[in-house]
Amino acid sequence: MNFSKKLFIIAFTMIVTANVFAKEEEKYNDQSQEVANCDPCVNETKSEFDRGYPICEDTFSKGYNAAGRIDVCGKIDAFVTASFIYWEMLSDQIDLGTLESNVSSNDRTLQILKFDEDYEPGFKVGLGFHSKHDNWDIFAEYTRLHGNETTSIDINLQDTNSNFSGFWLIDHLIEASAERFTSPIVSSWKMYLDKIDLEIAKSYYIGTNLIFEPFIGGSAHWLNQNYRQNYDFITIIGLPDNITSNVLLKNDSWAIGPKFGLNMNWFFFKNFRLFGKGSIDIMFAQNRVSGTHNVVGSLGGLPAILNPNLINDKKSIVRDVEDFSIGLGWGSYFRSDKCHFDLAVSYEIQRYSHTNYMSTYDQTLASSQFRDFAKQENPGDLFLHGLTVSARFDF
Repeated sequence: MNFSKKLFIIAFTMIVTANVFAKEEEKYNDQSQEVANCDPCVNETKSEFDRGYPICEDTFSKGYNAAGRIDVCGKIDAFVTASFIYWEMLSDQIDLGTLESNVSSNDRTLQILKFDEDYEPGFKVGLGFHSKHDNWDIFAEYTRLHGNETTSIDINLQDTNSNFSGFWLIDHLIEASAERFTSPIVSSWKMYLDKIDLEIAKSYYIGTNLIFEPFIGGSAHWLNQNYRQNYDFITIIGLPDNITSNVLLKNDSWAIGPKFGLNMNWFFFKNFRLFGKGSIDIMFAQNRVSGTHNVVGSLGGLPAILNPNLINDKKSIVRDVEDFSIGLGWGSYFRSDKCHFDLAVSYEIQRYSHTNYMSTYDQTLASSQFRDFAKQENPGDLFLHGLTVSARFDF
């Protein structure tokens, strides 16, 4: 066999062998591509960092605020939240009245009979979506806090040389001095708050461990309150006629308006963070106030002048609502970055302006009849504060 034939056989063998290996490689690549198509999150090219967590100083250029939101691998790209709240409800102008002692001496003392507020449980639930348009987040949340509280004060054993002046008597004509009471003074306050918030936000890095999330949106709430005060007394010492006084005032309110705020996350150790949130709402609000004062005697009816009614009165205002919180949180990606879970504990405080017109109308009427009674003309505010425990799941 001459040299040219040997060279031809060797070349042909190399071509056939290369072709076989090429087909095997193509088959392997096709199989790998099929696996990747079934689960793109497993074989996708990983970025140099987990989005939404601390980064290296040179990850981005200095002048660009890169998106800092939680970014899961999936088609839905949504998240749900749930929070347990345990907040104390505080309000202006819900105290029972004043007790004046030693009224016949020069050393008179005045004691405010306070209404004791307490903590009440509630909850929040929310739903959000990530928009691919410029990495915006859309989030809606519902808050529910309903509470009923009661304070009872027995002043029968107080100094007989005392006078009681209530804040909640629409008609003070039947006001009695303290020693004539035959039952405790019982006041109850009901406050029902239902609130819906809608936020459009964008998270971005402003440092290696600091993420800001400014947001705008809107808020609406329904705030219904009523206040009751009941007690029994003797009109004239020695007479058997026992008088029962029942006062009921209501303030139903709704409000709607724009909302502005900022969330901040500072990662101080791995996935643990310190966060703060603040927002303010400027809202158009409407209050509807009504009330009754029923006085019943054990020996018969009383004149109608002792049973006045406050007909529904509507008051439209501009209300401001402030909401601030600070707390600690931890979160992590899992299932090849398809999901993310986050836990947070925070202290939250809120203020709702001009929510209590009940005492305002009560004292306005009383002062018009009896000039010696103190006025409470300014409407009261509502304050909420306490513990919030939250969980968030991105999918």
